Amino acid sequence: MSMHNPGSASTFAPAHITGFFVICEHENPALMGSLGCGVTLRSGVITSAIAPGPDIMSCDVPVVQSVVARLTSRSCLVRSRSDIPIGAGFGASGAYALGAAIALNRALSLNLTASQLTRVAHIAEVENGTGLGDVVAQSLGGIVIRCTAGASARLDRIYTDEKDVFWVVFDKISTKELLEDKSTANRINPVGRDSLRELLKKPTFENFMQQSKRFAVETGLMSDAVSDAVQAVEAAGGMASQAMLGDAVFAIDLSDRRGAGDACGDIDTIESVLSEFGSVGRSRIDFGGARLI
Repeated sequence: MSMHNPGSASTFAPAHITGFFVICEHENPALMGSLGCGVTLRSGVITSAIAPGPDIMSCDVPVVQSVVARLTSRSCLVRSRSDIPIGAGFGASGAYALGAAIALNRALSLNLTASQLTRVAHIAEVENGTGLGDVVAQSLGGIVIRCTAGASARLDRIYTDEKDVFWVVFDKISTKELLEDKSTANRINPVGRDSLRELLKKPTFENFMQQSKRFAVETGLMSDAVSDAVQAVEAAGGMASQAMLGDAVFAIDLSDRRGAGDACGDIDTIESVLSEFGSVGRSRIDFGGARLI
């Protein structure tokens, strides 16, 4: 029996805001997932793992407990802290799951690959009903297009300059309840497929925002509060939509401000407009994906 040296590791996993998606059912949780597109943020979840720990423990997040159980029966301690909204369409559960998997892999010297760890975290998400496509996007980072579904999804990425993303959260939505409602899938999927088709014709960040808004409106998922905020942002020259699946608006200023004398003018406008609707969050796009820190 080989002895393992005690180890510790810390990870960062980015938030992921889905703009639009298509639900892809499958009996195998590794193959179940979603198509669509979203953006990852520098705001996210930091997770630390220590082994051996005082007991087989993890934070009280069900997806993390699922990841721990799937990876090891040895004693370990997993702690996570988040600076992103929970239950608001920011992929928090996916970030918890993926961050825990990567941290445990290092702390326990499991020697699993990135794809294997992504699979473990994705399955935990699907089995807990907390998400379908966040984990694979968070593993890559950037503005991620999910061209196929599941833990081994074929991914592509839209290139853009570093930009700020702003948001206001209005209320919490249960992802699990929405995903389990078959009528929701029947309403979402045709619009989601159209949005993906249109984005692939013109894969720009601007078109991603346009397709996201179209999806939110045509599926009937956009709340009145988000609709009002979107109109206000557009009136100020920005673009905005609803974070899926959450009652939250996310917005962006897409003007090219390089070399502009008042470089922060447009950003302050978008932020001040959103501040009329609630507390404004702000983060840059993350291009690195989930990683050890």
